[in-house]
Amino acid sequence: MDKNGCPPNHFTYNAIIQGLLQHNEISKATEYLQTMVDKGFSADATTATMFVNLLSADQPDKTVQEYF
Repeated sequence: MDKNGCPPNHFTYNAIIQGLLQHNEISKATEYLQTMVDKGFSADATTATMFVNLLSADQPDKTVQEYF
């Protein structure tokens, strides 16, 4: 997107992250979250809830634990 002069915004990042989390791509989702935060955007309520659910799972993902 950036190469075509259309940089992603917070809506785009949140949609990508949510899709990755739904497909169990935790590591990639965490990378996108970091990129999003580095660019000054923040997670919306749905994205934040999905990460909180991962942290409160019986066996939380280590990637998410390390990030948070």
